[in-house]
Amino acid sequence: MKDIKKRVITGIVIFVVFAAIILLALKVHWAFFDAFIVFLALIASGEMCAAISKRFPKPLTVIVSITVVLGYIAYMIAQTVVNIGGITSFYSVVLVMCLIAIVFSLCSKKVGTNNVVSTMFVLVYPVSALMYLLGFNHFPAPYRSDVLLILFVSAPLTDTFAYFVGSIVKGKKLCPRISPNKTISGAIGGLIGGTLGGVLMYFISGTAVGEFLGMGALMTGPGNYINFICMGLLCSVTTQIGDIFASYIKRVVGIKDYGNLLPGHGGVMDRIDGLIMGGIFLFLYASILMAI
Repeated sequence: MKDIKKRVITGIVIFVVFAAIILLALKVHWAFFDAFIVFLALIASGEMCAAISKRFPKPLTVIVSITVVLGYIAYMIAQTVVNIGGITSFYSVVLVMCLIAIVFSLCSKKVGTNNVVSTMFVLVYPVSALMYLLGFNHFPAPYRSDVLLILFVSAPLTDTFAYFVGSIVKGKKLCPRISPNKTISGAIGGLIGGTLGGVLMYFISGTAVGEFLGMGALMTGPGNYINFICMGLLCSVTTQIGDIFASYIKRVVGIKDYGNLLPGHGGVMDRIDGLIMGGIFLFLYASILMAI
């Protein structure tokens, strides 16, 4: 009971912080969200470096941190100067930093090829994956609000419904060799929660609150509710896949949590593992919608 109380209190604090950042980004300045994502990338990559080090050669943490900062600068130059190619510019920095890491390993007696491989892994996950959340923040205005809000409502609802439905109903395990606490009932609960998040955003988008938040892009055309349902469901499925993938890494390196910064939740990576994966696929979905 004490653990649940701690988890709920921390969850409320996390929700308030996320909500405040999104509101500031939508109504004050987009830089609030960008700064938040860069901050999350630095913390999450540090936690992943520490986790990988438990079993594999230590990643080059300095290289990872520099990549986050320089990658974001390259991203912003591309977005603000030519208004395109932010993600591509970021990956260009990642490639250059990987080459620098390789050269450094060849010149150092203490750093080997395996350290570079570990570094590359962290640069892909979670660093590069997190950068897709920046893409949301630089979508055209109506899409920006719609997709950001769907992600940051559906992903938490997926986790919340999965946790409580799984705890109450229990039943057959979903993937016991990777995460023994996850159940099929919890996964179904997560699907319901994430989809409800999309439905909730559909109804809110047509109200004064939705107008205040700048929503409306997904409301156009016949059957517009389908996009909200599909994005909520897609977010739920990919959020749970992301959670399982992160659990698999923890299982391999032999840790329970990525950190202890968030009481009852573990580290930052424990809280955003699903959000990262959900963000990638919602970015792709929204990009296709804008293209057609």
